[in-house]
Amino acid sequence: MILPFDLKQYYRIAFYLGLVLGLVALPVDAVWAESKPNKAKTHTVKQKAKAKPAKVNAAARKAKAKLAAPALIDPVTELEIINGEAITLRNALGVDPDDASSRQKLAVLALRAARAAERALSRGDDELFNAYREQIRTRFADTRPGLETMSGRGIGAAEYALGAFALHGMLEPPNVERACAHFVAAIDKGFGGAKFRYAQCIEESDPARALALLTEAADGGHVGANERLGRICLEAEPPDAPCAFARLGRAAREGRASAKTLLGWMHAEGIGSKIDAARAAQYYREAAQQGEPSARNNLGELYEKGRSVGKDEKAAFEYYLAAAQSGFPPAQFNAGRLYAAGRGTPQNLGEARRWLGEAERAGITPAREILDMLDSQAGK
Repeated sequence: MILPFDLKQYYRIAFYLGLVLGLVALPVDAVWAESKPNKAKTHTVKQKAKAKPAKVNAAARKAKAKLAAPALIDPVTELEIINGEAITLRNALGVDPDDASSRQKLAVLALRAARAAERALSRGDDELFNAYREQIRTRFADTRPGLETMSGRGIGAAEYALGAFALHGMLEPPNVERACAHFVAAIDKGFGGAKFRYAQCIEESDPARALALLTEAADGGHVGANERLGRICLEAEPPDAPCAFARLGRAAREGRASAKTLLGWMHAEGIGSKIDAARAAQYYREAAQQGEPSARNNLGELYEKGRSVGKDEKAAFEYYLAAAQSGFPPAQFNAGRLYAAGRGTPQNLGEARRWLGEAERAGITPAREILDMLDSQAGK
């Protein structure tokens, strides 16, 4: 099994060959993701038959539509609701440990938490995912028997929850093989939300089926699957820009910061369209505000070069440093070289060596050239 494709090596090569000032790097997807995102369901409002339909003004129609569709639950509120219900059920079990109804409700709640955790990952919200993982470990540690009972009754969502627990090591050490067994069982039991996960399980052994499952998941609204397909389109020779724009656009509209960064890179490099540095900056800025390291690095490159934004080496350095502190190697290189040159920040050779050393250890070979130059200047 392989992790979702990333273009890191390609952009390192591009960096070595031509980008003297800074690296425009694509984000590296660090996790798998998945279950369909929550969406408000649209309900049709039935009207009584009338001999002569009354005219309804636009304001009234909007008001009626607003009443017809239930409000989405904020992801953080969902976390709090699950937590509150779990506490109530735990209190009930404290009074009567043999209360089978409360135990089964707790298992259903664990399933809900597992799917919510996967949705958080799919949108790239690591902080919320970690909150769910901690919740599952503390509130639902004994729910496996209940989930297994549900699975035995043919409930595919329960298999999916067990797969998520195994994949992320929520109740035990991570076990990818066991997770994949649960994911395929979930699909066999009719739970389509497991398609993206299982596609990753068979990406090497059965790439054709994996691609088909990935496409089905993406068409069904899976955020991570859409980004994954967008990356595959970029990897094609030549790149399939319309496909990449379409897939990445869907993921970006769902809030996935790494997809926004990819779109920004395409606009910055003129992939599939004319170079549009202003549009690139817009995407980078949105993703940077979400904490995406590669977006911060790339936005720093725009400020350093003055592309579509006013040239501002201080701002460039700040973006590079923020990304470097997140462990992003290209930004570590960029922060190190600006420290070495005293550009955008007072010269600090100690910090320059520290960040350039980190970049070199991560495989950014030009960092060694600057370190050698610093050694030469110091007479070493």
